[in-house]
Amino acid sequence: MIVLWTIAIAATFMLCWIYGGYGIFLQLLCALPRFSRSPPSPPADQDWPAVTVLLTVHNEARVIRQRLENLLALDYPADRLQIVVASDGSTDATCSLVRSFAEPRIRLLEYAGLGKTAAQNAAIAEIHTEIVAFTDADILFSPGWLKQVVQHFQDPEVGAVDGRLCDGKPAVAQVQASQGRYWLYEMKLRRLESRLGIQAVLSGAGFALRRSAFVPMDPAIGEDCIVPLDVVSHGMLVVHDPEAVHYDEFETDTGVTLRRRVRMTLRNWQGTWRRSHLLNPCRHPGYAFALWSHKILRWLSPVFLMAATISSVSLLLLQFSIPRLLLAAPWTALFLAAAFHLLFERRRRLLPGTGAAYSFVLANTAFIIGVAKALAGWQ
Repeated sequence: MIVLWTIAIAATFMLCWIYGGYGIFLQLLCALPRFSRSPPSPPADQDWPAVTVLLTVHNEARVIRQRLENLLALDYPADRLQIVVASDGSTDATCSLVRSFAEPRIRLLEYAGLGKTAAQNAAIAEIHTEIVAFTDADILFSPGWLKQVVQHFQDPEVGAVDGRLCDGKPAVAQVQASQGRYWLYEMKLRRLESRLGIQAVLSGAGFALRRSAFVPMDPAIGEDCIVPLDVVSHGMLVVHDPEAVHYDEFETDTGVTLRRRVRMTLRNWQGTWRRSHLLNPCRHPGYAFALWSHKILRWLSPVFLMAATISSVSLLLLQFSIPRLLLAAPWTALFLAAAFHLLFERRRRLLPGTGAAYSFVLANTAFIIGVAKALAGWQ
């Protein structure tokens, strides 16, 4: 009986820490005067550094023209902006559309199906500007995005800067709205970690990197997974700028969302453990605290979720009491709400509140599958 109580309370505490307590603790730390960091001032017009935007694509004919027009329209000195399009085995009209731009600032590099990360490694070897901005074909930058992130590199301690990713369309269902809330919490954590100097994550959709901090990446690990870890391993800072806004459209198909999250968890788990020295609190106390709380424990949250549910329900079945009911009720309600959402969604009817529960269960399902695949050695 004591074992069940211990498991139920400990697992519940871990879930509360992962999805709320960690953020509250960071807010309390940021309220201390020593963590009030002044925003950077933009350099004079003649002092903006040369920047290369690296756009890695594969069969993006549908969006490539819009994406390049968006990059060319950025509010940045034209003579200091280059755009490199690394086409990795594209078989559609992507490359011909890129060539159709009569713009000397656009350079096309073609590779024969190396894979995204390997193509990025090859492209960066041909880039010589000190700052490289990474982005994707289906992303749109706000006009001031590049200046907003580049100004941070005036601080020689800054090695990478990422912006704030926003949904480019209204949420069309409860699940997508819940994903938006989940992403807002993620952005909040990055903002707080950035202020504390312990950020070690970034968004591959839009970030800038100091070229000297780049380390050739393992092709099996994405840039968003490994680059921030390499930057902080160099003794440099990763910074989040919420004013550097870029837009994507959150996926509406739950099957696609599940597969994407499984893939992201798989890559991130492997990438993080390949830089395991950062998880050692004796060597890197701040980064270890952030990585365990923000990443490792979150990917393990389905273990805590199942432990809290099974132990609390078992206690209630063994003996009914109000404390046991209160312990079991949240987890029982969570899974029932997720099941009701799945049932009624197929009938084209949505029950208020059930979408958030379904989204949470979906994310945790992806986490456990991704971790299991990583432990099994999948790439």
